Amino acid sequence: MRLTAAQSRMRRAGAHGGDAGGDYFASMTDVMLGLLFIFIIMLMAFALNLREAEKKMSQAAKDLTESDLARREMLKDIEQMLKGQVPVTIDEQNGTLQLGGDILFPKGSADVLPEALPKLKTLAYALDYVLPCYAVPATGQYPDRCATKRKARLEAVYIEGHTDTTPIHTARFTNNWDLSSARASQTFDQFVASYATLGQIKNDRGEQLIGVSGYGEFRPIDQSGLEPGMQRNRRIELRFIMVSPKSAEVDDMMKEIDADRKP
Repeated sequence: MRLTAAQSRMRRAGAHGGDAGGDYFASMTDVMLGLLFIFIIMLMAFALNLREAEKKMSQAAKDLTESDLARREMLKDIEQMLKGQVPVTIDEQNGTLQLGGDILFPKGSADVLPEALPKLKTLAYALDYVLPCYAVPATGQYPDRCATKRKARLEAVYIEGHTDTTPIHTARFTNNWDLSSARASQTFDQFVASYATLGQIKNDRGEQLIGVSGYGEFRPIDQSGLEPGMQRNRRIELRFIMVSPKSAEVDDMMKEIDADRKP
C-alpha cells in the first residue's frame, strides 16, 4: 500500500519525537543518580561527624566521672588520716571538708584558739600528704604513693570562712565579710606555718593551688536561727575543685551534635 506524502511526514515526525523522549528520560535518570550519589555522601559525612562529636562527649563524661571519683577518694583519705584527732564533716557530693568554727576561733575573733593549733597542724599534715598526688608538688617530683592514685587533677583548693548572722562592727572587723575572710586567711597561715610546702603546690597552669575566700553569713548550712544552727554556720570549709573539660569545648561539642541532628 502506498503512503501519501502527508502520512510519510507524520511517520518521520513520530520517529523523531520518540528519540527526543528517550533522550529526555535518559537525562533525568542521570540527574537522579547524581543526586542520589550526593545524598549518600552527605549522609556518610553526617554520620561520621555525629560519631566524632558523640565520641568527644563520651570522653568528656568519662573525664568528669573520673574526677568525681578521684575527689571522693581524696576526701576519704584525708578523713581517714584525721580520724579521732580532728572532728570534720565530709561532703563527697559537693567536695567539701568542714571544721566547726568554734573549735578554731573564739566568737567574733580571727585569732586561733591555742588548743586548736595541734588540730590545724594535723589537718595541714594530711593535706601535705594527699594533695601533691593531684597537683604539681612543691618539689616537682611526685611521691611513690601517688602511683596508685587516680590521674584526675586539682584545679584549686579554697579555704572558705563562714560566720553566723550576728552583726559585727569593731575596730578590726567592719562586718562579717571581714571576719570570715580573716579566719580563712589565718587558717591558711597556720597551714603554711606547719608545712611550708602547702603554699608552693601548683595546679597544672602553674597557679598556686590553695586560696582563701570569705562568705560572711551568706552561705548558711542551717537556717533555723537557733543557737545549734548558728554554731554549725560558724565554720571553716575546704572546697576541692577538680579540673574538668573546658566549658567552651563542651558547648562547641553540644552545638556540633545539635547541628548534625537537624534535618
